[in-house]
Amino acid sequence: MALEFNRTTFLKVYTGEDVLYNDIPLYKAILREARRLGLSGGTVMKGIEGYAAKLRGVGRAVNTFISGNANLPVVVEIVDKRENIDKILPWLEKNATHALVLVEESTYMVTDYMRERGYVDRLIGGPPRNQKEKEQAQQNIQLQQQQQQ
Repeated sequence: MALEFNRTTFLKVYTGEDVLYNDIPLYKAILREARRLGLSGGTVMKGIEGYAAKLRGVGRAVNTFISGNANLPVVVEIVDKRENIDKILPWLEKNATHALVLVEESTYMVTDYMRERGYVDRLIGGPPRNQKEKEQAQQNIQLQQQQQQ
């Protein structure tokens, strides 16, 4: 089978672990809002050091029990279709006051796993969102099993 590639959109939010939104870390608030809006999925990555307007994670007197130095850089990444990414942008514009928000178009490779489970039209990951997607995924799995026999 020939390699297949599709377009997708990345949302990347660069912030710090000490940046808060309503008394919770901003990165957690972003994931909650993305989940509420039904975006495909998100990942949070914590850096070991970084700098922007101020140094992050180095020379800080305040230590936390879990991570050691406070104020380390954090990146939130969400991958979804552009129309879905657009749903969270007004929230970010209002609430991501100490963050850099990037929206990037990219290309992803469609794998057999994605085809088998009906994720190609939805982009990637996660369980089917409705009964129609669930039935399509089950049909794809049955078809694959028949082809293997």
